[in-house]
Amino acid sequence: MATWWQLCVCSLGILLRAPCSLSEKFSLAGSPHPVVGVVGRDVVLPCQLSPASRLPSMEVRWRKTGSGFIPVHKYLDEGTQDLPGEGYQTRTELFLQDFSSGNVSLKLKRLQVSDDGKYQCLVRNLEWTQEATIELRVAAVAPVFIDVLGPWGQGIGLACRSAGWFPKPTLRWVGKNGQNLSIEIVTNVIQDRENLYTVVSHVTVTEGEDNGDIGCIVRNGLLKTEQRSAIHLSGDIFPRVSPWLAAFWILFTLVLIAAGACAYFGYTAKRKASQKKRSKEEALSLLETEKKTREADEQETRLRLIASTTELDFRRARSYMVPVNLDPDCKHPELTISKDGRGIQQDPASLGPATPSEALVAVGREGFVSRKDHDKERGICRGYWEVEVGNSLDWELGVLSESVRERVRQERLERLPEEGCWALGRSEGLYHPGEANTVIQNLGVRLTVVGVYLDLERESLSFYSVNSMALILEIPVEGSEKLFPFLSTGHAAGKDQGKPLSICPSSDWDFPQKLGVSGSDSQGDSRAPAQTPAPNDREGAENSTGPAIGKTAPSPGQHPAPADKEVEKNRARQSVGEHFLKLFSRKRRMGDKTQQEHQQSETPPRQKGKKNSQNPHV
Repeated sequence: MATWWQLCVCSLGILLRAPCSLSEKFSLAGSPHPVVGVVGRDVVLPCQLSPASRLPSMEVRWRKTGSGFIPVHKYLDEGTQDLPGEGYQTRTELFLQDFSSGNVSLKLKRLQVSDDGKYQCLVRNLEWTQEATIELRVAAVAPVFIDVLGPWGQGIGLACRSAGWFPKPTLRWVGKNGQNLSIEIVTNVIQDRENLYTVVSHVTVTEGEDNGDIGCIVRNGLLKTEQRSAIHLSGDIFPRVSPWLAAFWILFTLVLIAAGACAYFGYTAKRKASQKKRSKEEALSLLETEKKTREADEQETRLRLIASTTELDFRRARSYMVPVNLDPDCKHPELTISKDGRGIQQDPASLGPATPSEALVAVGREGFVSRKDHDKERGICRGYWEVEVGNSLDWELGVLSESVRERVRQERLERLPEEGCWALGRSEGLYHPGEANTVIQNLGVRLTVVGVYLDLERESLSFYSVNSMALILEIPVEGSEKLFPFLSTGHAAGKDQGKPLSICPSSDWDFPQKLGVSGSDSQGDSRAPAQTPAPNDREGAENSTGPAIGKTAPSPGQHPAPADKEVEKNRARQSVGEHFLKLFSRKRRMGDKTQQEHQQSETPPRQKGKKNSQNPHV
């Protein structure tokens, strides 16, 4: 009974210990030493199951260990699954035909540097699990090249280079006996994106120092292998030191010093020349500024002189003012002459509409004759009078010959002729002749009073703007007939109802204080009786060509012609404006003279035997 009980207990113990005994029966072994592989080649990671047998439902796993497990390859007996891990496609392989002999090794193809590390081999079934660890070391070697860099200092420069090593290699230079060179060596090692190392080393070999074969050796410490390259250096390749080298460097140094000195002196001279040029330019600029200022002053002075000359010419012409009266018997029937004999106005209501072909003309009572006709007929050869035109748009005034006057008297004048008539007029707002219209527009002052100056000595007829004391037009007068003043209102005068044309009364020869500036205003006090200033010099009182001073001006018929002596004086007398312009030109040419010399040069020369003032009116 006890024996039976012991037998049952033993049987139960055997059954309970069966799995443990089966697990302890199998073992898994890898490589006790690291497995070394070369980049680009295949390597086998060994893993052996003992005892050799193929168990049912067996599973084989290969994983790379590190910070975690990276699946490399997986095999399942059930379903016959043989799958590589991610990143190892087409690069892993198991020996399935050797499973029955217990060979579960892994073949890793086309080895990469990143494959370096530890791998785990795991085999298990439903009853047990076994695992083993294998270390894989990846190495790479590459060829070595030596480059001759040429003369380098006192020797020859060499460079040793090699790319594609792993792990980091070592490099050394050796001589012909395999001994390390005792010269300065510069070595650089860099790693590329594929974790492969590139090594570059430079050395300078001098003559007489380990001449002959020079070698470069790169060693892979993992594979215990070396790659070597050698070059033979002969004595002729080394640079020779010329005895003239020292002299060359001395001469080169002297040339550099001389060039530097030349450059310095050249720069100094250039700077001085630049400063001198700048100073000259500044002086020229200052002179140019002074010249422009002087020219501006001269221009202003010239304009003032011209204005003064124009005013003096106007005053000179006005000094010959004579009274002019219109002849009631020598006018167009439609015109009415004022009681004082100086104004005209068209009166179409008295005689009916005016014929457009008829000239509405009124002629003066007395005329002017040239000096050569004085012996035949009494008259005057110079005369000035003023006509107030106001705002009338159609008028004409001037002088006409005695033959034309006779046609007016006989009422046979249809229009003013081109010959025998010299006039300034306005029609439809424009002045004629055309040059007169341009001058009047440039004056910028509305023409309300026209001054007429007849000079038979010069055979000219001048028209002035009394408002601006400026010359409008000067036209030549030809012929030997007696000339008479005339006024013409035109056919538009009665339509605009403007102020009638009127001859201003004679006044003092000096310019009046007030002038009419509008069509409705007269010429200031010009219609008032002439003032009788006290005589201021004897010669002015004796000048019969100007107005009488200290007495009432005589009528045109009683005004005597100037004496021959006075005419000769007027001819010999130089115009004040022309004299000023000559002095101005002389002053411009004598810019460096003193002010005292200018004042002396401005004194007009005196004619011997003649009076200083030849014209008391200027």
